[in-house]
Amino acid sequence: MGQMTVRNIPDDDYRALKRVAAENNRSAEAEVRFAIAQIVRRETGSGFGSKLNAKYGGVIDDDFQFERDKTASEPMVFE
Repeated sequence: MGQMTVRNIPDDDYRALKRVAAENNRSAEAEVRFAIAQIVRRETGSGFGSKLNAKYGGVIDDDFQFERDKTASEPMVFE
């Protein structure tokens, strides 16, 4: 795996990164890895939707339309 050192991060940005990382129960380093992966996947189209499209694209006509059910669901109960 590659390694990278990032220098001269503004203090405000670094504090914000640490806060976001803590909210996501990750270290700052893990949060940066996560952010990089999200950006790269979005740019390369290797996300879940792109994989579905690659596998099932063409199965249904291009003019097929569907609408997502937006009704609220009941929350899970763990008792």
